[in-house]
Amino acid sequence: MQLMAVGELREGMVLAQDVVSDAFVNIVTESTIVTQEIINKLEKLDIEFVYVHSEMVSNDEVEFSESEPTFDSLDDEKALNYNFNKTVDKIKNIFNDLKFGVADIKSVMDGTLDPLLNGIIVNNNILSSLRCMKYDDDYTLKHSVNVGLLSGMIGKWYGLDDQQVSELALAGTLHDLGKSKIPRYILNKPAELTPQEFGIAKQHAVYGYEILKESRSFSDEICEGVLYHHERFNGKGYPQALKGQSIPLFARIIAIADVFDALTNDKVYRGKISPFLAADVIKSMSFEELDPQISNLFLKKIAEFYVGNKVLLSTGEEGEIIYLNKFSLTKPLVQIGETFIDLSMKTDVKIKEVL
Repeated sequence: MQLMAVGELREGMVLAQDVVSDAFVNIVTESTIVTQEIINKLEKLDIEFVYVHSEMVSNDEVEFSESEPTFDSLDDEKALNYNFNKTVDKIKNIFNDLKFGVADIKSVMDGTLDPLLNGIIVNNNILSSLRCMKYDDDYTLKHSVNVGLLSGMIGKWYGLDDQQVSELALAGTLHDLGKSKIPRYILNKPAELTPQEFGIAKQHAVYGYEILKESRSFSDEICEGVLYHHERFNGKGYPQALKGQSIPLFARIIAIADVFDALTNDKVYRGKISPFLAADVIKSMSFEELDPQISNLFLKKIAEFYVGNKVLLSTGEEGEIIYLNKFSLTKPLVQIGETFIDLSMKTDVKIKEVL
């Protein structure tokens, strides 16, 4: 750990301690990756010195941090992780700012998602990309960026143009912004919420919409994607119980990305499930709750990525997916040694984990 003058900070350095104002307000949290926006913020608040991790301030590291990693200059996984963590840290800063007032969301997020989203689109393998990205912090932060990337990828498959894909990804990333206004004891409760607590939690969609509208910096499509991402096709969602095609397209796409990522990641009150079990959940929800057309497109594209992947079955055996059944995408043909198991026929065997 090293004490460093704010004027000497460089993008890519990592804070070793929380930065706290004279009034004991947490300005930037420990482990945040330094960006130019953070440097500007610290200078504006007259913060003179901060602690950074000493192993991150060598000449080689500073030189590396001054230019954005690209998918040509670094291996794909390293570039993805760098841009992913940078994006998540910006979301963290926005959440922290909103707890103490108004955040300049537009300037913080402007162009932030582009390197990450472009890299994933070029690779055309969203699931492999998400698996390689690590961020050991608040679930909501990682989930926000995951949903943004998944939403953008679905939008690309759906045929949206580049501008729409970019806006959709941003809406997905900001979909839980309103949770900054929800008490942490509710967000982190390791058990089922009471009806009263759930009523409070549901307000996050409205709060997020209000935050974005008040900023006057985002399109109606982005704001409505945030407001309506918990609406359901059968009219049993919230906050306005919209039904079917009356739910805006961005919200219908974000809803699918939201469900899939939530199921495939650990939460405080339950463990994650495999992508194939999550796909089964989305398939069942597509009959009433989720847009069936977009759900089927998502399931088809997602399943294609897993051909050739090693999987762990509920029997404890490891095998390889070698063929997809187009009539039952979540139950592929798996090879174990010289044996072939058709999961569409053996309904008692499930894919427990993708290896």
